[in-house]
Amino acid sequence: MLHILTLATVLLTFNSFAQTPVVSEPIGSYNKGSLLNASDLPPEGPGYMRLFTKRNRGWGTEEIVSMIVETAADINQLYPDKDRLQAGDIGAEKGGQISRHGSHQNGLDIDITYYRVNGKEQKPESINGFQESMVRNGKLSSNFDIVRNWELVKTLHKHGKVQRIFLDTVIKRELCKHARGIGEFTDQVEVLRSLRPFKNHSDHLHVRLYCPPEAKACKAQEEVAPGPGC
Repeated sequence: MLHILTLATVLLTFNSFAQTPVVSEPIGSYNKGSLLNASDLPPEGPGYMRLFTKRNRGWGTEEIVSMIVETAADINQLYPDKDRLQAGDIGAEKGGQISRHGSHQNGLDIDITYYRVNGKEQKPESINGFQESMVRNGKLSSNFDIVRNWELVKTLHKHGKVQRIFLDTVIKRELCKHARGIGEFTDQVEVLRSLRPFKNHSDHLHVRLYCPPEAKACKAQEEVAPGPGC
């Protein structure tokens, strides 16, 4: 009888381990890191598509993959029949350095195109980068859909532990102005705070998540300065 109980306990323990989900683990920093048990963002889903599919750089943490899936679905419900969220590089399956990027090494970074008034989408197999700058001669392009792009940055915060969103200086300025104009400036200070002007981001925004609390080997970046930064 004792042997039967012992065997049952062993089997129960084994099954418990077998059913435990494998959790992705970001290691090191955004610009010097790696990734264990990566999740792959599917090529497309409700409200989104992946770009540069031939690069095979859709790998990241569960947090960043679920953030994109959930954000895209929310925006699609609000604004159906528009261009989808177009996701660029996240990272390699095991993390580490990839061409064209100084970061994207531990599964917590992703590039996303801005929503466009004309609704144009890039071909997913294209490999030559983002096709349209939204800043021309120091001014915001008329093709920049400011309503949906403001909704995008707010929704990314809703579904992800966003620390920074890198974008162009002009785009930051115009989003600050838009938030004031629609009466959301005070309520969305934390969203505005995360928007960090950075060179070479007029054709896409770059979202960076916090290290997950359980990822002990993940090296956090310093905190963003307080205030909206407008």
